[in-house]
Amino acid sequence: MTINGPRGWSHDQISTRFLTSAPSSFNRETRSVNACLSRGAPVRRFYGTEILRITPEAVDLSRMKSAGIPLLDSHNSSGIGSALGRVRSVWFEQGALMGTLSFNETPAGDAAMGMIERSEICSLSCGYRVESWKITDDAGNSVDEEDARFSDDLTFEATRWCLLECSVVLVPADSMASVRSLSDTAPDYIRNARLRMMTRMRMVERMSSDAK
Repeated sequence: MTINGPRGWSHDQISTRFLTSAPSSFNRETRSVNACLSRGAPVRRFYGTEILRITPEAVDLSRMKSAGIPLLDSHNSSGIGSALGRVRSVWFEQGALMGTLSFNETPAGDAAMGMIERSEICSLSCGYRVESWKITDDAGNSVDEEDARFSDDLTFEATRWCLLECSVVLVPADSMASVRSLSDTAPDYIRNARLRMMTRMRMVERMSSDAK
């Protein structure tokens, strides 16, 4: 099949876009900028397609009640050197989770702030913990995980999840640029991923039993 496109374009190339000016909400005096933290766009995971529900009822913002949540460098929470700032406030706007980022007065914070001001980087990713799921098949029908099969095309919608941190990243997973990620350094994240993997393993075992 022939895929048409602009002169010089090929179907297997990777394209990128950069802003040509500083974000309009950037404020050097307050060292802050407004950002879209997540739109809940579908992301392909090893267990299926994952979607975050973006509503005040679905998002647990309890960690924002003190001094906000940390702004990290690429989800690295192993040391204070990766701390770039804080997410000081969040709100919901037209189906998106928005937030105000403020940068630390440290070399790392200064570097991140400068790169964002110069539009050298603009991708964000949320770290979160899911508390409840809604599972549906490719027809949109609700599925009990005990009745699902490994070969099913399942969508896992997080109907209740807790925002833990936000990171500045180089390559986002979310095609809508309002992105998030599970951190390998957080035990709670790993535990949730293992639970879903065990569910899939039970599906395989049931399929093998049914085939006998």
